[in-house]
Amino acid sequence: MLGPSTWASGAGCSSVPASTVAGVSDNQSVVTVPERVLDELAQVLIDRIDQLLDRVTDRAVGAPPPGSAAWELEWSARDTAVGRARVAERSRVREELACRACAGLDSAGFTASAVPARHAPPVRPRRTKPGRVRVDEAQLTFF
Repeated sequence: MLGPSTWASGAGCSSVPASTVAGVSDNQSVVTVPERVLDELAQVLIDRIDQLLDRVTDRAVGAPPPGSAAWELEWSARDTAVGRARVAERSRVREELACRACAGLDSAGFTASAVPARHAPPVRPRRTKPGRVRVDEAQLTFF
């Protein structure tokens, strides 16, 4: 199944290397975008794509609206043979939709061979609550 980790790994994706982007900075009117910003925005895009993929998958398999009585009935039956078959079909449909969407991007000119491959962005823990941003994750705590 294609999920956030597949999108985050950069499978089938590539971009312009940082050195190429930084090389454009000879022109004073061009501002280069830091790698950190690109990584964060790419993660936002991955999350949104994953949400949209879930929505269109639900539409394709005719899933009831979340929280409805029919949805709760399906949820309670997920550990039965019928429930497992529904989950397997939903996973198959979700993967097929993702593959067709990627193929559509390739045919629109966003092919992986068009630009050189880039390293996968580092995986950073996501903050769940707003608060103090730690300067260094390896810093010792003195409490």
